[in-house]
Amino acid sequence: MEFSIDHIPALHSETSSIDAPIYNRVRLGLLRADLPLRLPLTGLRGMDMVLDQQTWICLDRTFYDLPVLAWTDFEPTARTGLQDPVTCRILYYHVHADFIVHSVLSTTVHALRERAAHMARASDRPADTFGPRVISLSTHPEDFRA
Repeated sequence: MEFSIDHIPALHSETSSIDAPIYNRVRLGLLRADLPLRLPLTGLRGMDMVLDQQTWICLDRTFYDLPVLAWTDFEPTARTGLQDPVTCRILYYHVHADFIVHSVLSTTVHALRERAAHMARASDRPADTFGPRVISLSTHPEDFRA
């Protein structure tokens, strides 16, 4: 990861869990991206999310990229199915970070969806580059008589 939180002391940390739809969406987004992935969090002024396989870090880009929150120590193998939450550790680096935990996660999922949609639009090619054209058949039955 381009950004390490190892040398920055957290104010508080706790064991928690991430709901399955959020965790699954982020993991899917990570499979389709060059890592680490940095996403601006629209609606959370000055916040970015830096994601890789081991750590998700919410940074304040207006304050020299200091971390606000971090999710680490994911335990996806402890769950029995894709619908189960994933246990992790949350590190709090700001006094009021607990107020935005859920907003950061939901905004991250939204940003990943926007990124996926943008990539899909960017990769659209004209229809004739995908191979043979589809030719519509005549709607007149007499055209099919031998």
